[in-house]
Amino acid sequence: MRKYLTPALAGLVILGSATLAIAQTTEPSNTMPPPDSSTSPSSASSPHQRDTTSNPSSESTTTNGTDPSAASTPHQRQATASGSGSHSKMMKECIAKQRAQDSSMSKEQAKKTCKEQIKANPDQG
Repeated sequence: MRKYLTPALAGLVILGSATLAIAQTTEPSNTMPPPDSSTSPSSASSPHQRDTTSNPSSESTTTNGTDPSAASTPHQRQATASGSGSHSKMMKECIAKQRAQDSSMSKEQAKKTCKEQIKANPDQG
């Protein structure tokens, strides 16, 4: 029985490696779509995607300024314009207002109240 085992195993190894070699060299016939159809709007999966991809999008204009702030959006410029200077001014005004309303309030209590108000309404500043 042992004298047939070695040639049988060798035959299986040869058969397996030949199958592996054939499987790696043949190309599947129908798995890849044509290259031009994969990017066309008709290949989108929903009507909304087809509508969106069929209309070319407009790009924003570029700025040629060397200043880093030239690349910022209007929202970024607005957010950075009201920097720490206006924040501290806003805090001082709020603390003064709180202490004027309640003269027994300490400066720390007024500061804490103002921080909570500013955190609750960040767009008012």
